[in-house]
Amino acid sequence: MTDDQKLRDAMIAHKKEEYHGHRLGPVIHDIVYGGNDGIVTTFAVVAGTMGADLPHYTVIILGLANLIADGLSMASGSYLSGKSEMDQYERLRKEEMKEIEEVPEIEREEIREAYRRKGFSGQTLEQTVQTITRNKIVWADVMMLEEHGMTKGDPKAPQVHAIVTFFAFQIFGFIPLLPYIFAMPSDLRFTIAIWSTFAALVLLGLTRSLVTGERLLRGPLEVVSVGATGAFAAYSIGVLLKGLAVTVV
Repeated sequence: MTDDQKLRDAMIAHKKEEYHGHRLGPVIHDIVYGGNDGIVTTFAVVAGTMGADLPHYTVIILGLANLIADGLSMASGSYLSGKSEMDQYERLRKEEMKEIEEVPEIEREEIREAYRRKGFSGQTLEQTVQTITRNKIVWADVMMLEEHGMTKGDPKAPQVHAIVTFFAFQIFGFIPLLPYIFAMPSDLRFTIAIWSTFAALVLLGLTRSLVTGERLLRGPLEVVSVGATGAFAAYSIGVLLKGLAVTVV
């Protein structure tokens, strides 16, 4: 076996053993974004109706309506945002391809300058420029990265991110509603809803830590601290609504 073959075999074995992150890594942003929003907005509904002293079935109706409507809104927003980024990429790439065809020397010099800033010089720099500009597709891809800081994404990514955002919103946002769906003493429902909200935030934080591989407590601490701020604001609004309701009555 030649040294080159041994090196190739070693690289193949290394790639198999190398850790490339959790399979949910590409969508952890959507899980945290959708989950946190679902928890906080649902708790806002719970706190608001509690503050207004409305019956518990009103909490269920408004809570479920919020889950569906707000979840769809967030999912569609995620899709449109991702689609807009992809459309922007394609538009800029077409411009780069056009410039490569019309003013190749200027575009070649831009490649040269980009790699000179990276520390390339002399013959190594010229060989690198020649290699990149030999293939116009590679040339355009490098220009997109160096000039615009953009890389081509998966065409299915906007749909995937939208779906993950929606289901994260539904799953985590449903937790604060549980005390109002299951039979339990009415005077304990809101207290349990508070603890359910806290538990949902902790669960979301743990999910982030497990996916990203960070310290286990870091995710829950950050998610709870940020989410609790929104939840506290929702509770304060609920108390304010209760005061207004009493004043009106």
